[in-house]
Amino acid sequence: MLVRSEKEMMDLILEVAEKDERIRGAYMTGSRTNPNAPKDVFQDYDIVYIVRETESFRKDREWIDVFGKRLYMQYPDDMPEPGADIGRCYGYLMQFADGNRLDLHVVTLEFARKDIVHDRLCRILMDKDMVLPDIPPSTDEDHWVKRPEEKEYLYCCNEFWWILNSIGKGLWRGEIPYVMDMLNMHGRPELMKMLSWKAGMERGFACSVGKSGKYLARYLSKDCYERLMKTYPSAKEEAVWQSVFEMCDLFDETARRTGERLGYVYNEKEAHNSRLYLDCTYALPRDAGEFAMVRRMKKGEEEETAGIWLEGNLDAHSFVPEKYWKGNYEEVRRQLPESEVYVYEGDDGIQGFVGLENGYIQGIFVKKGMRSKGIGRSLLNFCKGKYERLSLHVYDENKKALSFYMREGFQADRERLDENTGQREYEMVWRKG
Repeated sequence: MLVRSEKEMMDLILEVAEKDERIRGAYMTGSRTNPNAPKDVFQDYDIVYIVRETESFRKDREWIDVFGKRLYMQYPDDMPEPGADIGRCYGYLMQFADGNRLDLHVVTLEFARKDIVHDRLCRILMDKDMVLPDIPPSTDEDHWVKRPEEKEYLYCCNEFWWILNSIGKGLWRGEIPYVMDMLNMHGRPELMKMLSWKAGMERGFACSVGKSGKYLARYLSKDCYERLMKTYPSAKEEAVWQSVFEMCDLFDETARRTGERLGYVYNEKEAHNSRLYLDCTYALPRDAGEFAMVRRMKKGEEEETAGIWLEGNLDAHSFVPEKYWKGNYEEVRRQLPESEVYVYEGDDGIQGFVGLENGYIQGIFVKKGMRSKGIGRSLLNFCKGKYERLSLHVYDENKKALSFYMREGFQADRERLDENTGQREYEMVWRKG
């Protein structure tokens, strides 16, 4: 079947209206009346016929055959939503075999007068009785991004950061269908809203991003749009995690800048704490018996973490010359980003960390002033959740550490001499169960 041109379709639509005495007028809405909408072969024909009554059209299911061979269609008003009035408005959604689609409604004059005034993407095609109001040229101004009030901006931020709680625990449990719903039905709309405000703000709130943000590619930088695309994952657990992290980074940056330009105060603490909880959920072993504020160390945190390492070694190992630890500080700081390091974060930042390598604990260190508060035990329990077997070395003279590990189920396996310090140390081993 040959594809009918726009002229052929419009001629047919007007011919049907002209010949049928029940039809008193016609107008068009939608993308074909929008001067800013891209033109392509998939644009619908959104047509409204003004009729004296809808009943005769509803009873005759064959009157629409004149529009062409249909592949399939829908009668959306046969199962009307509460408050719908099929006596005033009734629709037919038709997909034709030649590729054209016609969304046709028959409406009463009373309905049409209100609809025409309400929808500025409207073009009157026919008015047999000369009763329709004069309207200005079609414009998408009603669909332009609106400047948000402060309350709306803050609610958007709060909703985005709050929903991460559900997304994170769903991913930890492996509940991918649930996660995808939370991500796309609750998290993503807030991100799209924030990106739309960014686009609107940069253009004086005189642009439309389209339904579901489909025109955002026009208004975002190439880098920003590519980052947005990375937030659409495949249904694989790790891929979803990474897309959520990308979504968080993109939302955080956009919300900060948008808030600054709008004069609204962004809740940085809320954003930080929500992201922290998500990072800790990501790091939490699947069979963990307790939750801990433990996450993977991030780039840029090497100096703070190495400082805790140096402080801890100087305090715990007075029997080893200070120059040994200070002499190794730079090498440790350099190696930290390449190692498997998990940090415990509290209100005042990083309060402790553990270094791991295939079940070997290279060290657990807790910041001075935060010791004996359960942080070391939380870090150790985190390690127990990750591995069936753990091992480490403790100096014989570090009685406090020996006592701690023995209380936590470790046993001394064998003794050796540390060649670097000349100190005697024990290898200690823990096995699950």
